[in-house]
Amino acid sequence: MKKFAIINAFALLALTLFTACTFRYSAVEYNNRVVEQINESSSLIEESAALYDNVRPDTMTEQIELDAAGMLELYRQSTQALTSTKRLLNLESRREDQALDTRAGIDTYTAAGDFYLGTFEKMLEYYSTEAYKEDISQVATLDETLHQHFTTFIAANNDLVEILETFVE
Repeated sequence: MKKFAIINAFALLALTLFTACTFRYSAVEYNNRVVEQINESSSLIEESAALYDNVRPDTMTEQIELDAAGMLELYRQSTQALTSTKRLLNLESRREDQALDTRAGIDTYTAAGDFYLGTFEKMLEYYSTEAYKEDISQVATLDETLHQHFTTFIAANNDLVEILETFVE
């Protein structure tokens, strides 16, 4: 019985030490993990903006039929990728300054992505419900807002890349 208690005590100690220890990546490994996820979410969001620009004609009228199915699928993929990107906030680096700076950049990046995707969702609803056939006046406003939020997202992406570059060894 005494051996069993000692083994349990060691097991409890080992479990406590294991859960208390957080894995910390080297600066290079940390950057690689961040870049891999950022590349995925950025490429999907960029693809959504490009598809929108290709699908929507320069002059929109109530008579035009707009197929939003492809944009809806890219929206779903982009949203999922951005959610995965937010998990990067839990990564630990052996360099605390790297983790702090990068987390700040990821916060800005994901906030900009959320704004863009929120506007993209409104645009999808507007076109998929064919609300534009009842009120064409929102086309210009949605288009301008979507492009502004995309520009903000790209700036946040570039800022995050600059942060990561400062930790390349």
